This record gives sequence, C-alpha cells and structure tokens, in this order.
Amino acid sequence: MQANAFEYRHRYLLHGLIYVLGFAAPWTVFLPLPYRAPMWSFVQNHSTWFLISNVLSKPSYNAFATYWNALLVALIVLAFAGAWLRTWGAAYLGASTVQRGGMIGDRVIADGPYRFVRNPLYLGTLLNSAAVAFLMRPEAALLTMLLLTVMQLRLIGREEPYLSERLGQSYLEYLRTVPRLLPVLRPRAAAGTYRPDWRQGVLSEVYVIGTALTFAAVGWSRGFGWEGSVVRVIQGILISLGLSVMARAFIPKATY
Repeated sequence: MQANAFEYRHRYLLHGLIYVLGFAAPWTVFLPLPYRAPMWSFVQNHSTWFLISNVLSKPSYNAFATYWNALLVALIVLAFAGAWLRTWGAAYLGASTVQRGGMIGDRVIADGPYRFVRNPLYLGTLLNSAAVAFLMRPEAALLTMLLLTVMQLRLIGREEPYLSERLGQSYLEYLRTVPRLLPVLRPRAAAGTYRPDWRQGVLSEVYVIGTALTFAAVGWSRGFGWEGSVVRVIQGILISLGLSVMARAFIPKATY
C-alpha cells in the first residue's frame, strides 16, 4: 500500500477534502425533509459528541452537561496529544521538510519522538483528527478516520522504501528497532546530536495547536448551555487553518 507522487505532493489538500466529506457531504442531502435543519443547527444536534452525551444522560438529561464535559476532556487530551507529537516531531525534522511537497532523505533522525515511534507526525494527525471527528455525525466520523488511516499508511508506504534505498543499513536498523505507529514507553534508539528548533515546530503545526486550544477554550457546557459549542469549535478550527496558511510565510525558504 503505497501513495503515488500526486497523493504525496498534495497530501494536505487530500486531508482537507476528507474533512470536507466528513462534515458536509452527503449526510444532510439525503435525509428526509423534516430532518433538514439549518446547517449549523444540524451539525451541533447530530454530532457524535452530542449524540453520545444525549444517550448517556437519558432519561432525565439532568447529567447532560456532565457527560458533555467528560467527553470534552477526552477530546482535549486527544487533540493536545496529537498537537504535541506533531510539534515535537516537526521541531526535529524542520518545518520546511514537514511542509515539503516531495520527499527528502539525507539523514536518519532518531532523536526526540523518533526514538519512540517512527512516524510521530502521522500518529499525531490521527490523534488530532479523532478529536475533530467527534464534531461529525457518527457514520461520517468513522468514514473520515478510516480514510485518514488508510492515507497515513499509504504515505508511510511511500516514504519507507525511498528512505531505505537512500540511507541504507542505518535506516534499515532503525526500521527494525523502532515501531511504525504504536509508540513504546522506552526509547528504542540511542539519542543523537540533533537539537529541536521549537520555533519551526510551532510554525509548522499552527493548525493542530489551534485545534487543541479551541477545544479547551470554547467546548465547555454549563448546565444546558451546550448549544453552539460545536459551532464555536468548528469556527475556531477554521480560524486555526487560516492562521496556519499565514504561518507558512515565516517558514525558512532556503530549505523548503
């Protein structure tokens, strides 16, 4: 399972299209007319987050806010775990390399998160996306996570043979000792001499950082004041996406 050159070069665009599919099409179009509420109302009342809270709080619904906020804590943990992994990994790899359209293989980086898992960026994407998927309908959330997981595996499938050919025995040894996507608690590779550039890490990951902060800032329910929370989170995610595009202007061009 290996991504082709088009998929790899346009991986961010393809990620975006998968999100659009999950949030928009075709879930509301084919519903019976009585269920076709205005878009924002439909999203917040049919999100996985709302539906699970709704089911758990039956029959009195007095504990709705408790379940809503408990789920929010889990979503915040997922979002921040994903953001941390991606930022940590990008700080070692470099923002220009992370955002690059093509592949580059001039060294084995076995520092930072790469001592625990070979693909912290892709794992971070899946964790962060799992939180975002709770804003979608359940069937859309499942489809989105399935498509994103397949895409990450296809991207990995393109990178690993390329790096094995370019880097030879040192990378093959790294493949044998460090797991692909399920991290270990103890480092499997000896620390190297690379030092993280946290400025580049943050610049590269403005979107996922903003997504995590948005959940933490505006997702809370007080009593029955959950209404609009899903909408505010989605709006914050869109703002984070816009800021991430702007942040690219500050990524060093010499190595991009």
